[in-house]
Amino acid sequence: MSTPKLYSQKYRKDWESVPEFKGWLKPVIGDVRRAYCAYCKSDMLAKVYDIKKHSVTAKHIIRSKPYNSADGVSPLPQLVKKTLDCQSAEAIMAMAFAEHCSLLACEHLAMACKVAFSDSVAATNFQMQRDKCAEIINGVLAPYFLKKIISDVGNEKFSLLLDESSDVRVLKYLGVVIRYFSTKKGTVVSTFLGMIELEACDPKSIAKALIEFLDKCNIKKENLHGIGADNAPVMTAVHQILKEKCASDNLVFIGCICHSLQLAVSAASKENIPTQVEYLIRETYNWFSISKRRDVYKEVYANINCGQKPLQITKVSSTLWLSIEPVVNRILSHWEELKVHFELTKASERCYSADVLHAAYMNKSNYAYLTLLKSVLSDVQVAVNSFEGEQTDPVKLLDNLVHLLTSICTKVVNPTATIDILKDAIEGHLSPSPYLGYLFESTLSQLSLAPDEEKDIRRRCVKFIVALSEELQSRLPDNLEALRNMALFGVEETLLKHREGTAEVIQVAELLGYEPGTIVKIVSQWRNIHLVKWDSTETTIQFWSQVKNYTDSTGANPFQELCNAALAALSLPHSNAEVARLFSRMGVAKSKLRNGMSLRTLNSVLLVRYGLKLAGETCYQHELPTEVLQFGPAATYDVKDALSSSDDSRKTAVQLDNEELEDFLASL
Repeated sequence: MSTPKLYSQKYRKDWESVPEFKGWLKPVIGDVRRAYCAYCKSDMLAKVYDIKKHSVTAKHIIRSKPYNSADGVSPLPQLVKKTLDCQSAEAIMAMAFAEHCSLLACEHLAMACKVAFSDSVAATNFQMQRDKCAEIINGVLAPYFLKKIISDVGNEKFSLLLDESSDVRVLKYLGVVIRYFSTKKGTVVSTFLGMIELEACDPKSIAKALIEFLDKCNIKKENLHGIGADNAPVMTAVHQILKEKCASDNLVFIGCICHSLQLAVSAASKENIPTQVEYLIRETYNWFSISKRRDVYKEVYANINCGQKPLQITKVSSTLWLSIEPVVNRILSHWEELKVHFELTKASERCYSADVLHAAYMNKSNYAYLTLLKSVLSDVQVAVNSFEGEQTDPVKLLDNLVHLLTSICTKVVNPTATIDILKDAIEGHLSPSPYLGYLFESTLSQLSLAPDEEKDIRRRCVKFIVALSEELQSRLPDNLEALRNMALFGVEETLLKHREGTAEVIQVAELLGYEPGTIVKIVSQWRNIHLVKWDSTETTIQFWSQVKNYTDSTGANPFQELCNAALAALSLPHSNAEVARLFSRMGVAKSKLRNGMSLRTLNSVLLVRYGLKLAGETCYQHELPTEVLQFGPAATYDVKDALSSSDDSRKTAVQLDNEELEDFLASL
């Protein structure tokens, strides 16, 4: 026979209208089974018997006298100010813990503040335990920052950057970053929106979870016009489902360009660079994973370089784009020292790995291959840096990508050939004597290789470059189209006085899903925008921000539709770098020592961190509104309620504004 479930009394709102409870009985936020006394600043079980018992205690009778007499009204403003100062201190400390460290540290820090700043009223009344700190972050700060993002997005078109990952507990999460034009900041921003736990990783489950998430955030999914993700097939399928669910045939999907560059380099290297080179790169790092070997190498390096210390051999990461580039540079800069180290190790130890690595470092052709990789990867890394930068000018990205393809292809293409390097295959237009760059050519001449060996190295290197160009051409067509749309709205192109036609701007407007009537206005405004003398023409975003705020003599904006189209195109995603950074920050917030952190707290911590970053402020610089500080079981809003309102069902401003957001965060 099963044990019957015991009934647990919960707090009831109608108790506050009972005459003997009126004015001082309040709920405890985060615990429905307890009630709070605003006079005594203490809580009790949410049972009528316990509440009545508390109301007749000597402490409660003494504390209630100032509130029940006309003579006692004067000290209340001081009490309100005192509580506000204390709550401001608690909110600042909660932001600091969310931004920098574990919540567990708040318990000792609260007591340390009382001791260290005993002459401070705020420090004396400072109360901060782990649970309270978590509730302030979850119930006050996170809804506040989330509401700021939702308000800032408004009716603007926006894009979402999506990616999947696992946390330290191997739970599958979908990271969501929103990209939009912020009217308040006057620029295009990308910021954290939420982390969604996935029941399954199939396209239908991901699309369903994402749509439910947008509905809970009260963000109009009809304004979603771009999806940025990696090039995995599951994300392509998610895009197709979202087009149906959002009833938008113009939802643009753009694969991450950085991810495409990484895949292109990997595919070209796999087929054309000897496996011995890959072994050398990978096993050099593995060799120095033992501290004793690092100490031996430090001595060898110091003897060769007059006591200097060596830089650490880095690891090729499977999750970082082009992580092989710094590894190749480091190995080449330490080549002679590493060769001596493995020669000595081979002589002193019977180790097969040392023998193989010594043979790899003695092979001159490996040095030549690494030199070519360094030359090519440095160009690719420049392109990756331009795409993953947070302050990148979108209209210049197309030129960066074209420059990358040009720099790679010109190494092997015949100078007299007339081809489109973005589309045409270069294999039929190769130079009979290609010049593979100064670094490679000078290195090859210094190595003094046999003619047959040098010929084989050149053949392999040319095949590598041809394969890399083919991989880039096959992976980037969609990205190039999106970048052309962005480049169309550059300042110089927009203000060009003599235009041959408007076909391109019509094509972009149709791609973004504008109706024919709106497209007519866009074309007309596109023809006339150069007639106005604009002040801010240095950067693209500054220019369009000025256009957005421009008004004529009637107070209307004559370029509203064109401006909306331009900002929508410029807010399309071009890289998934921000989601990659998000998962890095998630790993810092939810580490092995904090693996029990709930999804609600994880979302709240990330919302606080990204909210402060978006505001351009730190935890101690950000000033919270007064209504946000009226949180929790404290006397601030209780006193105001007792003085200024007879409506017993009245809630504080932050409760009214954030009630749905708190429920939403609690449901994650």
